[in-house]
Amino acid sequence: MKATSILPIVFLVCSCATLKNLPESNLKSDYYKMQPESGENKIYLNVEDDSLAIFSTIHPEMEARKVMNGQVFLREGFDIDVMTVPFKFRPATQNLPRQLTVDFNGNIFLGYRLDRYKMLFVETPAGLVKRVRHRAITIGAFGGIGTTSITPWTTNNGTTDEYNGFILNRGISLMGGVNNLTVGIGVGWDYLTDRDKDAWIYQNKAWYGLTLSLNLN
Repeated sequence: MKATSILPIVFLVCSCATLKNLPESNLKSDYYKMQPESGENKIYLNVEDDSLAIFSTIHPEMEARKVMNGQVFLREGFDIDVMTVPFKFRPATQNLPRQLTVDFNGNIFLGYRLDRYKMLFVETPAGLVKRVRHRAITIGAFGGIGTTSITPWTTNNGTTDEYNGFILNRGISLMGGVNNLTVGIGVGWDYLTDRDKDAWIYQNKAWYGLTLSLNLN
């Protein structure tokens, strides 16, 4: 199927830097789980411009501890993303073979997210540099809007017009993240909203696609 519009793909360029210049998505003052296990279910990590300190939630009277090289912190919670599907694979149906489409779409993703932060101390000629390696995994559901090509071939000759139809997207996705950018795979269903919805051969038929999202929280 010929694409009716080309979806712009935005990439986010992130690099490791000193703690002072880290993006907020990498590490911030909050409650975390710590690896290896310290006997505490949760600790509070205080993040300053040039320092990190671990505070016990079980024994608040204890002095703050320093973060060790290779220390890993975990944070889990609710995830809200702005998401797009740049490529949709549609299996063969009726009179058309399988298709790869790149029509416009935009979605909101809601799900569960697990973030992993690994602290590294790197020796440089300028001294010790602190860096954070961030990875994440998230799973959830999405919904949004988009367009699709409506032609006689995609409606079994139910229309003689050729136009961009307005659709509602919905589906589920599993994604992995680095900093703010999250990439994964998803399965979804489209609902055409106009007069040819009953004739459109992909109405509520499953598709599979690449998902890209930008974390909002």
